[in-house]
Amino acid sequence: MNNIVKEKDDFKNIGLIKFWIMTTLFFTTFPLSLFFCLIFLGPNKTKQFIFALINDFLQTLFIIFMIIFAVMFFLIDYLGTIFN
Repeated sequence: MNNIVKEKDDFKNIGLIKFWIMTTLFFTTFPLSLFFCLIFLGPNKTKQFIFALINDFLQTLFIIFMIIFAVMFFLIDYLGTIFN
């Protein structure tokens, strides 16, 4: 009998400002912060926090790429209307 209990992911429902502060503190003190997360949060919560950081990073990259794409599209369209 293998009982797998899913733990509640506390980092999905955290507020923007609180998550931003936690992320900033984590990355500014990176090697020590990972060690302290493992000690105080435990391995499961630390893994959830790392996955939340990776998810936030990927979402940020996606938004940046979409903004760059939109600016390039409108710039090319604008330059096309000028030279036509």
